[in-house]
Amino acid sequence: MATAATTAGAYVRHDPTQTTLHALVAKHLESFLAFAEERSGRALPRYVLEEFRGYLRCGLLAHGFGRARCSGCGHDMLVAFSCKLRGVCPSCGGRRMCQTAATVCDRVLPDVRLRQWVLSVPYELRRVLAADPAMLTLTSRVFFEELRRWYREASGIARSDEVKVEAGAITFVHRGGGSLNSHVHLHVIAADGVWRCATDGATPVFVATQPPTKGDLEGVLARVAERVAKAIERAGRGAIDGEGTRDEALEGCRRAASARGEYGVVRDGRTTEAGEAVDEARFGRRPPKAQVGTLEGFNLHASVVIGATDHEGRERLLRYVARPTVASGRVSELADGRVAWLLKTPGGRGETHRIMEPMEFMARLAGLVPPPRFPLVRYHGVFAPNSPWRFAVVPLRPASALVKGCATSAERARDGKDATEATATADATTKAPVKATGDDGWMWTTISAAPPTAVRTPGRMEWATLMHRVWGWDVLACPRCAGRMRFISVITQRAVIERILTHVGLSAARIVAAPARHFDDTS
Repeated sequence: MATAATTAGAYVRHDPTQTTLHALVAKHLESFLAFAEERSGRALPRYVLEEFRGYLRCGLLAHGFGRARCSGCGHDMLVAFSCKLRGVCPSCGGRRMCQTAATVCDRVLPDVRLRQWVLSVPYELRRVLAADPAMLTLTSRVFFEELRRWYREASGIARSDEVKVEAGAITFVHRGGGSLNSHVHLHVIAADGVWRCATDGATPVFVATQPPTKGDLEGVLARVAERVAKAIERAGRGAIDGEGTRDEALEGCRRAASARGEYGVVRDGRTTEAGEAVDEARFGRRPPKAQVGTLEGFNLHASVVIGATDHEGRERLLRYVARPTVASGRVSELADGRVAWLLKTPGGRGETHRIMEPMEFMARLAGLVPPPRFPLVRYHGVFAPNSPWRFAVVPLRPASALVKGCATSAERARDGKDATEATATADATTKAPVKATGDDGWMWTTISAAPPTAVRTPGRMEWATLMHRVWGWDVLACPRCAGRMRFISVITQRAVIERILTHVGLSAARIVAAPARHFDDTS
């Protein structure tokens, strides 16, 4: 999703070429690719190359756009395509963050109390999880199973053949830390209790539990550490040392992203000595010690709780746990050509920035790119897609909300999907609950006494709908006559792109990465 700036509360198209991050990637990409191949003897994986090159095209009208027109006055608006990638691009990362939070709030989480659990692992294990998706999946599963065990014990409900007890949680995988370092850790949003259900088909009943103590957290950590250690032992020492990996160039990037590096204080584009006073209040408070557990390099805290009726708070929390690692506003270029990254929290001597050479900066970005077919959001327990309790627990969405999500979009038109605007009367949809969801993605609703009607639910929330939900901007309202704009075409042919952009006075030049230079000459 292209982000936006405001002028008197109005939407303004975001231009990624005006950001420091975009300029740095365009300037150093080819040099970095040559540098990585020279050092390792192999090129970086294809998905990493596509990540960088897709980011350089993302949000640029010169690479294609959708054309929206007002039916009243004929005013046109151009909306650039997005790359939809998951690593480097902060715009698409922000779009995915807002999309995920909205979807989970509306379609998954019931109105129960929620607790955030954050699991950090030892330094040696971070390298294993960053390089081995299977080991990360195992760690995520083990962590939820131990959380479920604790919730069942804390509820005090005795399980039997007649009574079943189940928990529910969603895991968000983070591959980086606040200093652009490789720091694989897990944020888990869990229902702060369990569902109790008899096996006779009765409706599950939610039972809240007491907050965990420090001893509870350490007990969970002990069991997680023991089970993960046994899994690594079965995998062999090579899993820790990274032996046998076929991506030597990427493994070098991960090692660079794990290194401590250089820190300092940046002011007016120059570094100064550390130790100067830093306003720490802006970085927030640490969780209470009573709700933090540590054991042999593992760390677990569970201090953040959201009430059952605090819908605004839970969406803010979900945006936080689904946030991307890379944020363009935290990158700056120093006068000597080095790159500075604003730290999330100040260092021990008051350092405010991580200072990097351009090749180190690019290596850190490459090391944080998730591999393909690797889910960053995982559902467990009653929230899992195959849970028999899911439809009895997750909220039922009215058909009116589903219809609103089916407005025409340029992106679906470009992908060859149905771009017909869905219509329905308010009387027929306001009270229609969703009864079931088929494997083909159709949601069946009952409308009064009429036969069931299927409403198509898009996989991604519409661009205009999401912009209105997050920022309050009606981006499809005509700025001239306040009429409604609708997408009329998708422009992908180069000759047509140039003709339209030249006619409206915009640049049609494509962004091309600078030629490769020797890694010792990056100035």
